Amino acid sequence: MPQKSYACDHSRLQQVEPILRLVEKLHMAYSSVSDELVEEFNPKKEEKEGSILEVGDQAVWSLSSCKAGFGIDQLRDDSTDTYWQSDGQLPHLVNIQFRKKTTIQNIWIFADYKADESYTPSRISIRAGTGFSDLQEVEVVELNEPNGWIAIPLKDAQDKSFDLIDSRPSKMVSRSFSDLEEKICTPDQLRPKPDNSALVFGKYFTDHMLEVSWDSKQGWAKPVISPLHNLQLHPGAKVLHYAIELFEGMKAYRGEDGCLRLFRPDRNMARMLSTAKRSSLPTFDAEEMIKCIKRLIQIDKEWVPYSTTSSLYIRPTFIATDPSLGVASPNEALLYVLLCPVGPYFTSGFKPISLMADPQYVRSWPGGCGAMKMGANYAPTIYIQKQSELLGHQQVLWLYGADHQLTEVGTMNIFLFMLNKNGERELVTPPLDGLILPGVTRLSLLELAREWKEFRVVERTITMAEVIQAHEEKRLLEIFGAGTACVVCPVSSISYQGREYNIPRSEPSLSQRFLKTMSDIHYGRVQHPWAVDI
Repeated sequence: MPQKSYACDHSRLQQVEPILRLVEKLHMAYSSVSDELVEEFNPKKEEKEGSILEVGDQAVWSLSSCKAGFGIDQLRDDSTDTYWQSDGQLPHLVNIQFRKKTTIQNIWIFADYKADESYTPSRISIRAGTGFSDLQEVEVVELNEPNGWIAIPLKDAQDKSFDLIDSRPSKMVSRSFSDLEEKICTPDQLRPKPDNSALVFGKYFTDHMLEVSWDSKQGWAKPVISPLHNLQLHPGAKVLHYAIELFEGMKAYRGEDGCLRLFRPDRNMARMLSTAKRSSLPTFDAEEMIKCIKRLIQIDKEWVPYSTTSSLYIRPTFIATDPSLGVASPNEALLYVLLCPVGPYFTSGFKPISLMADPQYVRSWPGGCGAMKMGANYAPTIYIQKQSELLGHQQVLWLYGADHQLTEVGTMNIFLFMLNKNGERELVTPPLDGLILPGVTRLSLLELAREWKEFRVVERTITMAEVIQAHEEKRLLEIFGAGTACVVCPVSSISYQGREYNIPRSEPSLSQRFLKTMSDIHYGRVQHPWAVDI
């Protein structure tokens, strides 16, 4: 199928570009196109598995710049002048690598080109594949002018499409687990360990921490485990001014068999990478990061509580550190990991909590960052949490919209167990529509419930009006929150618009069943693929 292209000299740029924008907007209106951006341009990267596009010609010429992206108005220009020095036998090339799996049908290429003294370009060749060794030519565009620019909408290449596989160009493998440097505490640096009965969430820290620094020129430095210490930050560090920061929450458990285990660390790393992208922070290799975290826990293994009611909380944190007040993507960052032995999140243990539901307070909104685990989502909620405590409640039930949709409870995902209008038992939780955090515990409870096949499992919008109606019709069986910190927490009451609604608990309690099942996995009482040996 012949390929459409747009070429002109630089003087006609302003005339043609609005037309290209209009064409792209029309296309976007009728089809779903990935919003992933190009991660990196790097023609000198060593051959490895990944997704590659090459833009070049069949002889020597100069490429002034090259952009690529998933729409005319999303093109990135990370290139400079000539990319490939050659002796006249090799073409000038630009290699474009993508963060996630995509297809060439979604991509626009935009290239500036010019003739040099020895050669006038007549064509642009575009090749694609899953690595440098298997590139296939997917498009050849004839050039009508010796100098100019050209925009090539590869999304029209229906007959030449194939998948490009995730190359993770910023991954930590450039400084892999094998490069890990360990600086172990001397005996006088070791901290006293608290009794399990004294454990308070996030108060005590282990002896060591993990750090990996990054900068835009050198990429990832080698990971280092060292004694716990304070960070040194310039007062102009971006994290302090623009909250370019994110974190994760995960746990390690000491099983009844003595083995140490992580719970689904791959899911936490996937969420962390998603939040990093939204925060304009670099990506990393999740598997390498998990290996480093495992080693950190091995070094501080005696901090993992010898208890089936306690655990080791793991806090990976990622901050922008470059000393610049410009509102822009960071050029320096620090990824570090802290460990904390913790007891139950709520000092009352597995006891129902009361909620304040006030629609004037909103945690998240469409198009925002409610689905990301970044510190900026939490700071504005603390004041409202204090208001709920002054009214005698333990947590806030976050609502959204004119119909008062349920979103989250405190820092947890929310679940309702009820009878629907047909009399069927149904477990309901809000959908992943961008308003709520995609919790690892949430996912696990949904998967367990679907495996049991004992009741309907539904992800849908639920409003306070529906909750009240089910309550009045005696169809509401149970409400509970779920998250890494508390695992499962039942709800006893909801205060809403001047009225208190007492929430029943089904017998036997579904929340208690979930808690027991999860605990059996955490502490090795049952073997499960979610439990990852350390």
